[in-house]
Order: sequence, then C-alpha cells, then structure tokens
Amino acid sequence: MSSWLPLALVSLGLWGIWGVLAKVATQQLGPKSAYLLGIFGYVPVLSILLYETGGRVPWLPWGWAAALGAGLSTGFGLFFFFRALHHGAASVVVPLTSLYPVVTVTLSWLFLRESLTPRQLTGLVLALVAVWLLSE
Repeated sequence: MSSWLPLALVSLGLWGIWGVLAKVATQQLGPKSAYLLGIFGYVPVLSILLYETGGRVPWLPWGWAAALGAGLSTGFGLFFFFRALHHGAASVVVPLTSLYPVVTVTLSWLFLRESLTPRQLTGLVLALVAVWLLSE
C-alpha cells in the first residue's frame, strides 16, 4: 500500500465529518460565528506542528508565497463555504465544493505542466456528472 493512501483516507473521513458539523454549526450560529469558532480548531494542530518542527521553517521565498497564498485560499474558501451552507443544503453544497480537485488538476496542467491521461480526464468528467446528479 502506498504511504499516502492511509493519510488520504483519514483526511477523507475527517472532511466528511467536517461537512456535517459545519452545516450544524451554521444552522445554530450563522456563517460568520461558525467560521470564527471553527478557526480555533486549528490551534491544537498548529501546536503539534510547532512542537514537531521546533518552530523552524526554512526561508524559501517562493515556498513562503505559495504557502501564504494557499492559506488565503483556504481561509476565504472556508468563509464562503460556511455562507453557502447557511443558505443551502449540505447535500448539495458539500459535493459541489468538493469539485475543487477539478480546479487543481486544470491549474496544475496549465501552470505546472503536469500531464493528464485519458483515464484522468474521464475521471474529471465523471466527477462533474456525479455532482450534477447529487445536486438534482
């Protein structure tokens, strides 16, 4: 088994739980409060990472810029996700926003020159069809 697969499966499970809890939070608190309180969930993870790295992060400007950009994308994406959940059904919002790999694959193909096989292209099309079927 590949070393990444168990990690990805744990992430998949946690994100599935997160989608349901986020919907409950937005119903109870509204999107802004749910977002603000949700950020506190990062504190234990940050503490573990700081401990494991000794607080040292190498200075590589492009790496820092990419990491900060990823953080901004995550922060704003999560904010709009909570707002969408407040107004829409989790059974529609979560699958639609879960199409983000389509954006990642397309941008990786365009800017990082990563190749796409016919099988991967078929997977992207099927992912779009699956979300359409789930949202109907």
